[in-house]
Amino acid sequence: ACHKLHNYLLYLICSLFLNALMHREAHLNMNHQLECRNESIAIQAQQLENEQEERHFEDVCDAYRQYATFMRCERVNRVARFTALPQSQKNVLPLSLREGTKEMQDRNKLIQDAEVRNQFFLDSVLNYTGVNNSQQWHKERAENENTTGDVHDIKWVTSESISKVQSVLKSLMRDWSIEGAGERSMCYAPIRNAVRKYVPIGVESDKVLNRLPRIVVPGAGLGRLALELCSDGYEVQGNEFSLHMLLVSDFILNNSSTYRPFNVSPWIGTSCNISSSNDPTRTISVPDVDPGAMLLGEESNFTDQNPPEFSMAAGDFVSIYSKTSEHGQWDAVASCFFLDTAPSVVKYLQVIWDMLIEGGVLINFGPLLFHWSSPPARPDEVANSSLDHRYFDSVDVCYDDLKEILTQIGFEILEEKLGVEALYTADKLSMMSSNYQCVYFVARKPCRKDF
Repeated sequence: ACHKLHNYLLYLICSLFLNALMHREAHLNMNHQLECRNESIAIQAQQLENEQEERHFEDVCDAYRQYATFMRCERVNRVARFTALPQSQKNVLPLSLREGTKEMQDRNKLIQDAEVRNQFFLDSVLNYTGVNNSQQWHKERAENENTTGDVHDIKWVTSESISKVQSVLKSLMRDWSIEGAGERSMCYAPIRNAVRKYVPIGVESDKVLNRLPRIVVPGAGLGRLALELCSDGYEVQGNEFSLHMLLVSDFILNNSSTYRPFNVSPWIGTSCNISSSNDPTRTISVPDVDPGAMLLGEESNFTDQNPPEFSMAAGDFVSIYSKTSEHGQWDAVASCFFLDTAPSVVKYLQVIWDMLIEGGVLINFGPLLFHWSSPPARPDEVANSSLDHRYFDSVDVCYDDLKEILTQIGFEILEEKLGVEALYTADKLSMMSSNYQCVYFVARKPCRKDF
C-alpha cells in the first residue's frame, strides 16, 4: 500500500508540473493545487496508518477472545492422538489416557478448568479495555444472521498471536506472582542497586534542575521493574512495543490489587518435559502486591506527599526516543533482557546515547539472544522471502564487539560482570529450562567537562 501511495504521489507531482509548464498563466494556482493534493495524500497516509493500528488492536483482542478455544482444540487433539493408537498400545496406557474412563475425564476437567481460569482473566482485561470479551463475542456471532456456525466463517487469529498470549501469562508469573520473586531477584535487583548507586536521589544536580532523576525502562513488559524503580523515588517511563503485553500491564497497574487477585495457570499450553500431569494446571495468584501500594504505601521509599511521575509509552523504542525532543532528557536507561531485541543493537545504543543527559548511564542486564537473528543462509535463497525483513537486516555481535561499539559511540564502562545466572519465565517444575549466563554492565555518557 505504501508503494502504491508513493507512485501515486509521483504521478500527481509530474502531472501538476507538466500542467504548470503548459499553462504558465495558472502557475500560482497549480502550486496551490499541489499543496492541497499533497496535504490530502498526507491525510490518506495517516488514515491508512490509523486503520492498520486499529486492525492490529482488534487482532490482539481477538487473540485474547479465542485463547480458550485454541487451548480446547489442542486438548481435544491430544486426546484424539491417544485414541488413534493401535489397541495393543492403548492396552498399556494409564487409565487417565484411555478414552471413556473416569480418570481421563478427571484429567481433562482439570485442564478445562485451567482454560476457563485463564480466559476469565483475559476477559477481565478486555472488559477493562472497553471491548467485547469472549462471551460477548460468541453471543454476537450467534445473533448474526450471516453466521452459518461453520468454524471456517470465523476469522481465526494466527498461532503466533496465541503464542504471544501464552507468553503474557508466563510473564504474569515472572512480574506479578510470589513464584516469580526468584527471577526478579536475579534480574531486577542488580538494576535497582545500580540505579541507586549511579543515579542517587537528592544530589546537587537534582536541586539545580528542580526535578527527580528520570529513567526509561525499555521493553518494560508488564511493568514490574518500572514500577519498582518508581517506588524507589524516581520518575520512570516504561516503554513497550507489544500490544499483547500493554493490555495486561495497563490492567494490572491500574485495575488490580491483592484484595481481589486472579488465579491463572500459565503452563497449560505445555505438553513436553512434564513430570506430573498436574504440573501444567497448577495456579498462581496475581498480583502478589498492590501496584498502588507500591507507590503510596510502605514499599515506597520517598517521603513527598505526591509520588514521582510514572508513565508507559507504547510503541517502537527507536521511533519514540530518537526524536530530538527526547535528546538529553533522561538520567538513566534501565535495560533488562532488551538490547538483543534490536535488529541493530548499534542503533539502540546510538539512540540511548542521544537521549541521556551528560553523566547519564545505561544500566544493562541480559543475554545476547538476538531475536531477529537470521536463519541459516542458503546458496539458493530467494530475495523475496516471506520472513520479516528484520531477520535479514539483523546484525549479531559478541559482547567484546558490543563493548567496542559502546566505547566508539562515546560511553565509558564503569562496571561489568559476565556469566550472571538468570532465568526468564521459567517453569521450575519442568524437565527443561533455559539458564542464561547474562552480562551486567553500567556505561556512562561523560560530561563535557570530563574531556
